[in-house]
Amino acid sequence: MAATPLGHLSDITERVRQALADCDFLYAEDTRRAQALLSALGIHRHRQSIRAMHGHNEKEVLAKLLDELGTSRSAILISDAGTPAISDPGSFLVQAAWQAGIAVIPLPGPSAVITALSVSGFVGWPMSFWGFAPTKSGPRRQWLTEILATRGIAVIFEAPHRSHDCLKDCAEVFGGNTLMLHAREISKQHETLIRGTITEIRQRLDELQQEDPGSTKGEMVWVFQLGEKSRKSEGQAQAEQWARVLIQELPAASAAKCLMKIAGLSREEAYQAILHAQKN
Repeated sequence: MAATPLGHLSDITERVRQALADCDFLYAEDTRRAQALLSALGIHRHRQSIRAMHGHNEKEVLAKLLDELGTSRSAILISDAGTPAISDPGSFLVQAAWQAGIAVIPLPGPSAVITALSVSGFVGWPMSFWGFAPTKSGPRRQWLTEILATRGIAVIFEAPHRSHDCLKDCAEVFGGNTLMLHAREISKQHETLIRGTITEIRQRLDELQQEDPGSTKGEMVWVFQLGEKSRKSEGQAQAEQWARVLIQELPAASAAKCLMKIAGLSREEAYQAILHAQKN
């Protein structure tokens, strides 16, 4: 598994360069792009050693590939750009290789997810990656709601022709004041990095679109700072659930004392929870 440049050719590691030249077989998401990369690096390979493995044929070529690897040969998998199996083909191959007892070796390098995170300036946990957003608004909003529930820092990919509608849904689900990083064409000639609220970035992208229609082309990486989950609010919600159970069996004073011991609440917090449960 070899990571290739997102755009700037100099980002390739010497280890990957050497492996691309030495491996017995090179499996690529797009053989034409692979050949262009090899040519740019000055690497010459026999065309029959470069084979296609993409989302439509990955399972079909597994048997042949694993059989070849079982004869002490080596194969490298690359995607169109970045690290394979991250929203790209490769996961089935990796799983099958492990199950067959074949060594899986990562050759690290560029990753759009990590690259965008590194320049976002956002701090928080958890950090999660969600891949490409659903194409239709209904499922997409449901998906965004699930992301919001996890809080922390969330990274998603989006295609240019859906970016306007998706960002609108992000503003409605996450809130227009949510901070985000918009990264487009990372490390390429027309790299665009914008940091601000979702509302600010929507306005800026509209301006760029009017100035240059081509400014919205290219896949995008969006990083959102959704904030940390409030442990206090979760604890209060749990305490209120216990309070509703306790008041059905005990007088208010006794229920409050039990709640203090169960939830570790102060006397005032326990009585407030009991009073709230009685009203509801």
